[in-house]
Amino acid sequence: MDENDDLSDFVEDIERIRSNTAARTLYHQPRTDADTVNSTRSLHSSDIEYITIHGRRYCGDYYMPNDEAEQERGQMLHSIYKKIFNDCLTSVPLHNPTKILDVGTGTGEWVMDMGDQYPKADVIGTDIARIQDTAVPRNVFFEIDDAEYEDGWTWGEEFDLVHFRSMQGAFMDWKYVYREAFRCLKPGGYIEVVDFDNHTRLMSYFENDPDTVNLLAAVNEASNRAGRPRGDAHLDPKLLKELGFVNVSISERTIPTGAWPKDEDEQNLGKHFLVAQLYGVEAVCLRPLTEYMGWSIEDVRKSVSYVQQRMKSVAMNKETSQGMGFVVKVLVGMKPSDDDIPEVDIPDEESIKTMTNLNGNAAFKK
Repeated sequence: MDENDDLSDFVEDIERIRSNTAARTLYHQPRTDADTVNSTRSLHSSDIEYITIHGRRYCGDYYMPNDEAEQERGQMLHSIYKKIFNDCLTSVPLHNPTKILDVGTGTGEWVMDMGDQYPKADVIGTDIARIQDTAVPRNVFFEIDDAEYEDGWTWGEEFDLVHFRSMQGAFMDWKYVYREAFRCLKPGGYIEVVDFDNHTRLMSYFENDPDTVNLLAAVNEASNRAGRPRGDAHLDPKLLKELGFVNVSISERTIPTGAWPKDEDEQNLGKHFLVAQLYGVEAVCLRPLTEYMGWSIEDVRKSVSYVQQRMKSVAMNKETSQGMGFVVKVLVGMKPSDDDIPEVDIPDEESIKTMTNLNGNAAFKK
């Protein structure tokens, strides 16, 4: 099997995304002055600082780039998330919501899809960078905001859902961010946090590969030195319970990675996700390692290239990649309410589609 040929169609998807992507320079114009949410923003255009480091564009001191390449990867990941969650954009029960917030919205795909699904709700996406599409539903708004703004979030008790996705390593103080989310939720409103685990399962496939193990360890150490730890500590249910959230739950999905699934759709998903992750290795590593670990750009790119080749080699071998995947966790909590609000519906083993890994355990859930 030629690994490069086998992935070529999926690499081309990135080019198709690029050609179909609208310009991302302006925000959606509100319907009327009374409808605007821009007055609640904590940052203005003049506050945004874009810098280029070794050919990648960044916003402020955030470790992930927000250039075109990373935006395209974010769009790929959005489509992958939709597939593993069976096209459901959220796991929480929303009953005639009027206001929804997505923190760290990135390119804004989730917000735009939610705007289509809930046309009577105002759906707001916030980010520290202006990279969102301009062709959006009329009920969708984007704001420049820093979720760790020291004066607190600028909203009141008004949201039915506050949503976070792929924000690992984004904040210095997750407890502060969760406290502000709690304050801004309506009674009976939900917080939902979707993110990867600490990659324990994935790294089990590279236990005898010290170079790959060491690269991840170096990135984690760099994030600690930066004061924005990676990993999954922010997905601990205790954090929400301590702040007063009730009906707190955590569930998992596994995104298959590589060519091992027998089902054709799941195999295609695994290959798509592999491409997204291969493109993401440099994005995750470059700034943290050069700024906080003292690595030269040459050493970073050499290590990145090695890990990309190793990941592809293992993942595209149907024997060595059996059960390989990235674990996604979903943390949910509800702000207490006197109303009879149903608990989050988490399907049991009988009601979900499962894919079996090498040990015969459920490895992939929809």
